Amino acid sequence: MSIEEVFIEKSLDRARLEEFLKEELEQAGYGGFDIRRTPMGTRVTIHVQRPGVVIGRGGRSIRDLTEKLSQDFDMDDPQVEVSEIEDPEFNASIMANRVAYLLTRGLYFRRVGYNTLRDIMEAGARGAEILISGKLTGDYAREERFYDGYLKKAGDSASKFVSVGQAVAKLPAGTVGVKVRIMPPNVKLPDEIEVDVEEEAEEEISEDKGEEKGEEKKNETDENEEKE
Repeated sequence: MSIEEVFIEKSLDRARLEEFLKEELEQAGYGGFDIRRTPMGTRVTIHVQRPGVVIGRGGRSIRDLTEKLSQDFDMDDPQVEVSEIEDPEFNASIMANRVAYLLTRGLYFRRVGYNTLRDIMEAGARGAEILISGKLTGDYAREERFYDGYLKKAGDSASKFVSVGQAVAKLPAGTVGVKVRIMPPNVKLPDEIEVDVEEEAEEEISEDKGEEKGEEKKNETDENEEKE
């Protein structure tokens, strides 16, 4: 198997695992996962809003999930860890699923888009974008965009700092896709430069005072020489 085929196979495995966890943990507020292979086995960290739903009574649910990962995805000794999401408004997967859920409940897409965007920005996000595409009102599919704030959409900064999530809403008129991008607060971008204006102003004031004192001393010296 070539290197290209290996990368494609790994990407497909990750996509299948993402789809499985999204369906399996929908009630827990699924927000993504991280996977890392160690000498002791495969460590899978699942990010959710409600960890208790994943763990289950007496740990039964998490044991069943571990068995499914081992059997269906051929993982060597999987170790499942559950991480609680403290700020769901900054997790694009959760917000995309929320938009899709509200659309299936029959809410108008513009109301859903603007309300969700407002919740994200009021939580403190630097920027957000919500894309809803499909047959929204008529017989023809179209895309509606809701956005606010500052958001990186390309380059290394976008891949590192922007959370991206997707979801699907099955409506009577057809399938509607939802895509959400969120840039959380406290993100320091490489092209941003901080300038301390107060410190520079204090330095300029101190320099001006030093120059004034120097001129005063010089004038006093000149006056003394004239008297002598």
